[in-house]
Amino acid sequence: ILTTPTISLSLEGEALLSLLPTAPSPLLPSWNPRDPTPCSWRGVTCSPGGLVTSLSLPGTFLNLSSLPTGLLPHLSSLQVLNLSSANISGPILSSLSSLSSLRVLDLSSNSLSGPIPGSLSELTSLRILCLQDNSLSGPIPGSLSELTSLRILCLQDNILNGSIPPQLGSLLSLRQFRVGGNRDLSGPIPAQLGALANLTVFGAAATALSGPIPPQLGNLVSLQTLALYDTNISGPVPPELGSCSELQNLYLHMNRIAGPIPRQLGRLRKLTSLLLWGNSISGPIPSDLSNCSSLAILDLSANRISGEIPAELGKFEFLEQLHLSDNLLSGPIPKELGNCSSLIALQLDKNSLSGSIPSQLGGLQSLQIFFLWGNLLSGSIPSSLGNCGELCSLDLSKNKLSGPIPEELFGLNKLSKLLLLGNSLSGELPVSVGNCPSLVRLRLGENRLSGQIPKEIGKLQNLVFLDLYSNRFSGKLPEEIADIAVLELLDVHDNELTGEIPPRLGELKNLEQLDLSQNRFTGEIPSSFSNFSYLNKLILNNNLLAGSLPRSIKNLQRLALLDLSSNSLSGPIPREIGSLTSLSISLNLSSNKFFGELPEEFSSLTQLQSLDISSNSLSGGIEVLSMLTSLTFLNISYNNFSGPIPLTPFFRTISPSSYIHNPILCESFNGYTCSSNLVRKTAFKSLKVATLIGATLGFVVLLFVSIWILITRSTKLVGAKPINSSCDGKDDFSYPWTFIPFQKLNFTINNILECLREENVIGKGYSGIVYKADMPNGEIIAVKKLWKLNKEDELLDLFAAEIQILGRIRHRNIVKLVGYCSNKSIKLLLYNYVPNGNLQQLLKENRNLDWETRYKIAVGSAQGLAYLHHDCVPPILHRDVKCNNILLDDKYEAYLADFGLAKLMNSPNFHHTMSRIAGSYGYIAPEYAYAINITAKSDVYSYGVVLLEILTGRSAVEPMVGDGLHIVEWVRKKMAGCDPATDVLDSKLRSMPDQTVQELLQTLGIAMFCVNSSPSDRPTMKEVVALLMEVKCLPTEESGKSSQRPLIDEATNDG
Repeated sequence: ILTTPTISLSLEGEALLSLLPTAPSPLLPSWNPRDPTPCSWRGVTCSPGGLVTSLSLPGTFLNLSSLPTGLLPHLSSLQVLNLSSANISGPILSSLSSLSSLRVLDLSSNSLSGPIPGSLSELTSLRILCLQDNSLSGPIPGSLSELTSLRILCLQDNILNGSIPPQLGSLLSLRQFRVGGNRDLSGPIPAQLGALANLTVFGAAATALSGPIPPQLGNLVSLQTLALYDTNISGPVPPELGSCSELQNLYLHMNRIAGPIPRQLGRLRKLTSLLLWGNSISGPIPSDLSNCSSLAILDLSANRISGEIPAELGKFEFLEQLHLSDNLLSGPIPKELGNCSSLIALQLDKNSLSGSIPSQLGGLQSLQIFFLWGNLLSGSIPSSLGNCGELCSLDLSKNKLSGPIPEELFGLNKLSKLLLLGNSLSGELPVSVGNCPSLVRLRLGENRLSGQIPKEIGKLQNLVFLDLYSNRFSGKLPEEIADIAVLELLDVHDNELTGEIPPRLGELKNLEQLDLSQNRFTGEIPSSFSNFSYLNKLILNNNLLAGSLPRSIKNLQRLALLDLSSNSLSGPIPREIGSLTSLSISLNLSSNKFFGELPEEFSSLTQLQSLDISSNSLSGGIEVLSMLTSLTFLNISYNNFSGPIPLTPFFRTISPSSYIHNPILCESFNGYTCSSNLVRKTAFKSLKVATLIGATLGFVVLLFVSIWILITRSTKLVGAKPINSSCDGKDDFSYPWTFIPFQKLNFTINNILECLREENVIGKGYSGIVYKADMPNGEIIAVKKLWKLNKEDELLDLFAAEIQILGRIRHRNIVKLVGYCSNKSIKLLLYNYVPNGNLQQLLKENRNLDWETRYKIAVGSAQGLAYLHHDCVPPILHRDVKCNNILLDDKYEAYLADFGLAKLMNSPNFHHTMSRIAGSYGYIAPEYAYAINITAKSDVYSYGVVLLEILTGRSAVEPMVGDGLHIVEWVRKKMAGCDPATDVLDSKLRSMPDQTVQELLQTLGIAMFCVNSSPSDRPTMKEVVALLMEVKCLPTEESGKSSQRPLIDEATNDG
């Protein structure tokens, strides 16, 4: 009888199967345990003798807590090991050194931690070592210098510290050496690296390297890319770099480099990108740079470069971007720049350039961006610019230009932004303006334009911003402006416009700011203004308006500022004004003819900061004003108010000039009755003195408490541990299951359970593990399986918390709970799937993130949090606000997520739970160290940390941030020093136009307001939203008119 022998899998195959949770696995279906060898398996290559020589599984979601210890001993012939992007955590095994034949080791883009083992130096055949994009820590081992065959060494984007070992200069075969993105890597660049004659790429950007660039790097004759940006490197640019004849990319921006640009760089004939912006480079631009005939990008902006722009730069045949902004350049713009036929972007703004704009620049057929704002240019705007058919953005603001606006500009069918603010342009606005429908922003304020505003402006169907303020326009405001349905800002203040305000303006449903002030408008305020559902600023002061204030004003539910002062409005103040609870910045009704008493509904304006109702004929008591708890300014003078002045803290501190010329208004000792003259004066004076002393003592006590908190907070946090998953046994998926949907769902519990596999894991958080689940009907949801609770945490029923909270709230910026499932041991929450990851990932991966996107995320997350605090009854505390818990969709709309720690403020165990430290390190408010009664202001602090991360690009949870300080302390230290406030901003944001920088600084002020050490001094989230909305209400892009100064001024520390 013949029997078939049993064929068992080889030892190498058994070792490889240890990478999988089960075999066979849907993750790698070809890995069949019944095969005699693994040589036919995906990702496996064998020698002719059947030994495994290569294991390459990049991008395979292995989801391993560490590399299996049994894997390596049986793979002695392995030459290639590539497990990049495989979701592997844990340390790098020192036993890798046993793979003596290994030539390629790629463990990049995982979650590996711990040090780089020095034993890797025993892999003497190794040619490629890629460990980038992990969480590896500790120093770079000097013993790696023993890998004499190494060609590629990639260690970037970890948390390595120490310095670059000089011994690495002995790796003579090395071609790529990359250590960038290790923020704590410090010390000098070793001169010994100049011996690496075969090196083509050296990257050490985004580190803390310091000292000068060694001149020995000029010996790197094969070098193609030198990336040393965003470090602490100082000293000059070494002239010796001109000897790197193969150099194509030289990135030295965002450093502390000083001295001149060496003319020897002109020898680099293959150079395509030269980025030196954001340093302290001085002296002239050497004309020798024109010899870099391959140059495509030249960025020297944000330095101290002086002298004239060399005419020789006109030789650049392939130059696409020329950025010389924010320097000390003077003299004329060379007409020879018109020969740079490939130019796409020409930015010469923020200099002292003079003379006229050369007409030859009109020959730049590829030009898309042309910025000259903030110079001393004179003469007229050349009509030849109308030949730049690709032009999208033209900004000539803040110069001394004169003459008319050329009609030819309005023939540019791709022009979206035309900014001519702050010049001396004259003549009429051409009717041809209507021929440029691509315009999105038309900003012509602060000129001498005259005549009527052409009705053809109504043809600009894409126009969002229209600024015509501070000119000499006359006649009526054309009603055709109402045809611009997408218009968000209309500012025509400080002109000579007459007639009635066109009622059709009420058709502008998207309008957010309307400023018609300082004109000669007559008639009444149109009742159609009630249609402005998005309006946040309405400014009509200094006109000739009459009639009463329309009761329909109650419909302006987003209004934050209302200024109707200096008109002839009359009648009583309508009670409906109390419906404008969004009023937070200012309400100014002064210098009109209002009469009657203040409506009781005034008490609802609890967010209002500034109120001016002076110079009217108002009467009655002012008790209702004591309810306006957010007031910082009040003027009720020149009226007929009577009765006692309230004794609230605010009224005790305001100047008597705030209520003069109200003959029968009196001071009060008790707040209810008028005092005698003697008692009144003495008591009022004493109250002021007591208030001043109390405030001073309070500040001193607060200062000492804050210092104590900052010192002790880190130790207080040691005991704060996350909720851990139970490790005892496997999950029990048995029936019965409870499945409760909150909307109609076209899938079953079985469909959900089938997706709870390791390969579908998309995140792990404080409260559970999250899976991406593809339903049979094509719908995608996110399923959170909550960690099992430890006995000590029974009070923290995360499942009940999230269901109770998310099941009943709906907001565009809060992740939507669509249902939940549970059995006797497993609890599942079902959410809408948000596809674009979280904010932490975005900030880490996209270093060039623009301000508009950052601002959108900041506002969205603030609005979500404000909804929880102010619009839910009872209010809800999130308690774990951080970048990880802000999800983003494909349009970067922000969604607050992970409500496992959230608490209803009326829940039975609210105060018990509030006494426990909750949240994530780096985001926890300091009062957790000493306070028992935690409030919504703790969420505000966490949000402030998030806002600082958005602005600085730094992380709150890195072990070392900047000077070794937590992000809040780091920002405070920077702002207290001699450097400008802009130094704390993400380097990529610092070279933005003036107006954008002002927006950034104002937002920075809001962030610092939120992270105040004292909870009571922090704003509410509703106030935060109002302040953020005010940031983008600034009416000009390069200064112009602003309703208030930024909370932090760029020149704060100048003296």
